[in-house]
Amino acid sequence: MLHINKTLIRMSKGFRGWIFVIAALKIAVLVGITMFANAIGTILGQLYERGAGDVDFTTLIARSFIASVIMLVGELLIGEVEHICTAKARVSIRSEIFSKLLELDVKDVSRIGATNTINSSVDGVELIQMYYNRYIPGLIYSVAAPIYTFFALMNKCLPAAILLLVVSLVVTPLNNIFRNKIDKLKSDYWTGMNNLSSYYVEGIKGMTTTEVYNRGDDREAELNKRANFVSRIIIRIMQLNFSSIGLSELIMNLSIFAAVAICGGQLLAGSIALPSALTVLMLSFGFFGSIRHLQWIEHEAIQGIAAAGKIAEVLDVDTKREISPDRSKKNDFAGISLENVTFSYDNENDILKGVDIQIPQNATVALAGESGCGKSTVVNMLLRFYDTKTGRITIDGRDYMSIAPEDLRKEIIMVPQQVYIFSGNIRDNLLMADDSAGDEKLLSVLDQVKLGDWVRSLSEGLDTNVGDAGSKLSGGQRQKIGIARAILSDAPYIVFDESTSSVDEDSEREIWECIKGLGKTRTLIIISHRLSTIRNADCIYVLEDGKVTEKGDHNTLMKNNGIYSRLVTQQNELEESAVLGGGQVG
Repeated sequence: MLHINKTLIRMSKGFRGWIFVIAALKIAVLVGITMFANAIGTILGQLYERGAGDVDFTTLIARSFIASVIMLVGELLIGEVEHICTAKARVSIRSEIFSKLLELDVKDVSRIGATNTINSSVDGVELIQMYYNRYIPGLIYSVAAPIYTFFALMNKCLPAAILLLVVSLVVTPLNNIFRNKIDKLKSDYWTGMNNLSSYYVEGIKGMTTTEVYNRGDDREAELNKRANFVSRIIIRIMQLNFSSIGLSELIMNLSIFAAVAICGGQLLAGSIALPSALTVLMLSFGFFGSIRHLQWIEHEAIQGIAAAGKIAEVLDVDTKREISPDRSKKNDFAGISLENVTFSYDNENDILKGVDIQIPQNATVALAGESGCGKSTVVNMLLRFYDTKTGRITIDGRDYMSIAPEDLRKEIIMVPQQVYIFSGNIRDNLLMADDSAGDEKLLSVLDQVKLGDWVRSLSEGLDTNVGDAGSKLSGGQRQKIGIARAILSDAPYIVFDESTSSVDEDSEREIWECIKGLGKTRTLIIISHRLSTIRNADCIYVLEDGKVTEKGDHNTLMKNNGIYSRLVTQQNELEESAVLGGGQVG
């Protein structure tokens, strides 16, 4: 029942005061309850012993009224402060998570998982807030309340007060018998929730494919399987909680019965007065109220701790990247140079093996090779999503390791295979690259990608809504906006990673015309599945099994009759077959 989590305590830094205010208000309400019980006990006792004429009703009723006001105001304030604490917890924790997310690099998100990251920042925070505004204040109250009530009862019936205090101190640790079993389940619960959420989101995104292949029943069966797994864990946790509560209730009720019996015996023996006995009777039944409350909200604490474990995976990611000023010594090469670069994603199997690539300024360099040869890994290296295992990369003579990633990405930008368009309008998506650009500049870059006239023809122009993730745009329009965004950034180096593989033939032709035009003023690094589009590159590097096996221009490589020549020949044959068959390759 004592669920103290270091991660959650650390994250409460900005609103801890409100947690203690809630606990203090609960204690204030308890003070009011004690005053009320004393007043009512005195009234009833004196009425029985002396008669109505000998009782000072004015004073006792005034005490009862004051006690009632304390309880009412206290309860109202508890609700208000809980709301404030909840709001501050949400803002504080989400700000911390989102700040961390902005620091994450591609490799970090890949390792953690997108779904886990989303669940942590959304659902996880919702679960955690209950830990702060209910469980921790309840835990503080459950420690303070029995001690305060003990001192309130000790002058009335010391043996009963001691019995109740001892039981209150024992019953909480006794619940740890069940806690160990629950701790083992809470991690499985959150993992199961992540798997369920991920599968559900995937099902929504891939609904068209599922329906086309008539696999809806299979997806539904798997979804039910994952949901049932989570359900079984929740039921098991609830069973353990109820068992814990049942054992505690038995012990507490027996102790209350014993305390009342002790008090009754002393009353019969004349050791205590009737008003004191009545007060003990009323407060005994409320002695364990704080502990009962803590037991009933324990499940919320467990969920919060489970969520905290996943949030910790995000917050504890080391996002610091090595920046070594001592490696800033320049060489004389104007461009990007990879020198004997080796890299491994798992520190065991090398993906790149001693790669040497030279990308001169204002040149167009292409990377070719079969799938899995290391082309995309080279791109990850160029953008410093990952650092080299061995070897060195320089840009305009500066060592990559001496440049912060955010500064490096002002020099080199990428247009990926699937350009991501954010919800909003065309203007917002372009201003990501240059938030000071005016409409004239925005339309100018759109003209370069053959979208200017189309945007001008729209009733809302640059303010046209693109839909959720660009859903109102065609594939070609999304890619062109991505290229326009790259142009707007003014980065001297642009990487095109399969940038036309998901567009129609007309869009592909227009995009490649734009790319050729950019080659006159920018340094281009191109990866394309269609080798005919890179034949005019100044230099083509051919990779195989993580090594550069060939380099040269198109004509030179064709004369070598190596891997590149074979790949070009195979692709030409496929395109010819497609044309003869009335089909289309792309």
